[in-house]
Amino acid sequence: MKKIIALAFFGLLMAASLAPVRADEYKDALDRFMITELVNRYAFMHNTSNIQGYANLFTDDAVLYDDTMHYTFAAGRAAIIKAALSDKAKFNPTATDNGPPHFGRLRHLITNIVVFLNPDGRTATGYCYVTMITNKPGFGPVLMSEGRYEDHYVKQNGKWLFSRRDLYAVEMANWGLAKELNLANGPLPTTGK
Repeated sequence: MKKIIALAFFGLLMAASLAPVRADEYKDALDRFMITELVNRYAFMHNTSNIQGYANLFTDDAVLYDDTMHYTFAAGRAAIIKAALSDKAKFNPTATDNGPPHFGRLRHLITNIVVFLNPDGRTATGYCYVTMITNKPGFGPVLMSEGRYEDHYVKQNGKWLFSRRDLYAVEMANWGLAKELNLANGPLPTTGK
């Protein structure tokens, strides 16, 4: 009897594994992969100061917002390019958009990406952790901050883009180091130095 039950259970498992997958499950998986790739490209393009590659990750009216300091540091494509050029001057002045990747002195490490697709099939939200590491001259790699991004994505012409990215960096930040190395974008907090 136990053998018959085991064989029946095995048969049910095999049938379930061979059941067709719904097409929308493939689409959801592909959309999640494309958004995860977008998030990873953000870090790569910023780390290598590829200005055009970075700008191409955003909608024309995208917003970059620092929720820690309640500070909009870019709204719209022109402002995003301006912010990227400012970061390049600070972190990676010798980088070019056309040559091989050149990594600067500030690195964004993105982890724990979670994506929530909306039923409309063209918008989504997501969260990820961001760790920023810099190279302190005469010392070596130093943790500058650990925080998270909260994102809004839009699918345009089959491609996922950022429409808004909010940074929450105050969770763990070395503001003294940011000030010392001139790495802060926007205002520094008045407490917690």
